[in-house]
Amino acid sequence: LSSLRGAIARVQGLGPLATAVIDRMMTLRLEEERMLEEEEGDEEEDGEEEEVGDGGEVLEETMMDQEVVSDADGVEITTNNAGRRINAGMDGSGEGPTTSSSGPSIQALLVIDRKIDLVTPMLTPLTYEGLIDDVLQIQVGGCVSVKKSIVEPDEQQQQEATHSPMRSRVQSDDDVDPAILLPLNDSDPLYATVRDQHVETFGSFLQNQARTLKESHSQFTNREATTSLDLGAIHQFVKQIPIFTRNLRSLTNHIHIAELVKSAAEGNGFRQRWQVERSMLESEPCYETLEDLIAQGEPPYRWLRLFCLQSLTSNGIKAARYDSLRKEVVQTYGYEYLMVLHDLEKAGFLRKRETFFMDSMATPYSTLRKALNLINADVDPSNPEDVAYVSSGYAPMTVRWVQAAMGGYAGLDEAMKELPTSGEVGGSRRYVDIEQRYPPESLVEAMKRKRGPSMGMLAKKWIEEESSRGSDDYGSFEKKPVLLVYFVGGVTFMELAALRFLSRRPTFPYNIVCCTTEIVNGGTLLRSLSC
Repeated sequence: LSSLRGAIARVQGLGPLATAVIDRMMTLRLEEERMLEEEEGDEEEDGEEEEVGDGGEVLEETMMDQEVVSDADGVEITTNNAGRRINAGMDGSGEGPTTSSSGPSIQALLVIDRKIDLVTPMLTPLTYEGLIDDVLQIQVGGCVSVKKSIVEPDEQQQQEATHSPMRSRVQSDDDVDPAILLPLNDSDPLYATVRDQHVETFGSFLQNQARTLKESHSQFTNREATTSLDLGAIHQFVKQIPIFTRNLRSLTNHIHIAELVKSAAEGNGFRQRWQVERSMLESEPCYETLEDLIAQGEPPYRWLRLFCLQSLTSNGIKAARYDSLRKEVVQTYGYEYLMVLHDLEKAGFLRKRETFFMDSMATPYSTLRKALNLINADVDPSNPEDVAYVSSGYAPMTVRWVQAAMGGYAGLDEAMKELPTSGEVGGSRRYVDIEQRYPPESLVEAMKRKRGPSMGMLAKKWIEEESSRGSDDYGSFEKKPVLLVYFVGGVTFMELAALRFLSRRPTFPYNIVCCTTEIVNGGTLLRSLSC
């Protein structure tokens, strides 16, 4: 019970919304504790009245209603009324976190405000799952809508051949070629394996899967091989037929989806957009390219992503340039986009620079780029050693912050100064790092105490304690402690792929579980901000 319920001992937050979430979380703990104390007080008063009339019967009922649970360390946790009050991860004295012997538990929580990294959503992902979302848009529930003719081309051609050439004009193309939903989730083993593959590798990966499936099937369809099989082997083969059919259908669907994604990724427009993004990430101005893209008829929100990326990486856009581009946007896309630009300014994605200084001067983004090593041009997509493979050279800033948290943000004093501050809770503090204790307390009180060891040291201590209990496999992927990373404001599939890659690394001390308010990409995020 102590590993499943209660408060997470170590909590960190980056950004103002993260601070607000942690503050609210700790306030709710305080309110829940007060309610429990009031209920216990009412029960004690009722118990005293009943003891006068019933004698020892009430005492026996109270003992049955309260259960004492002991863990391996001998720490007693009292559960009152079916376990309403359980203090997990804290010892009874409130001196700090304790460990549990029932397997991996959530040892730490890192809350990330989307506002600390607005650059990553504006970029084009280069992983299979990220490209599917960018090209086809993965819907809520983990599914994608595609035309039936794409995943069932032979059947669709037969249907079209049977149609009369004088087809009714009232019949729409959607009636002839309806859209179907394909599930994309971990229930499909193939998708769970290919989802984080780079665009340069997932094509060959699917080909190898098809070759393996064909070889395994040919072994049983070979007449000479099947004649030598006994009844037991034939029975096992028959049992594998449903699995084979399911795998074949899954592979066929992913091959058709991959063809769509690759055709989009191999287009000249895609390559040009990626090159422009890389130039902007290097803090180079690309105003002429932005003007050319408007003239070429680039889709509005696709162009706005590049416009916002230019502003974010250059600490704003010169006033003269901004006014000129805004005029072209209104003339090309319509006057309604004038309000869209205004909303993006209010949200912080766009900024007009009134004061003059050279574009090459140091900006907040350039400071973060150097301090967090965001650009890694030497990454190998086919055999990656760094999370930067998800975009062929750029590491998502939020993932770099997760890596930095393991070492206690050592050597990142200048980078920490670029984090947005929270004026409501914590004053001018740019991040929150606390330990939750029992009894509950407010965030302001918790921040008065000195911070504990880094998250990396905390995980190392947990693994050492679990190893001392006799387990040899602690520190493996299954047995590493759990780090819960919560994104407030949305997370991209690019970041999810990078976090999964990081979690699988033997050198990373945690198994990451990611939660978020929403999964976004550049287009959906900008549309959500446009009223």
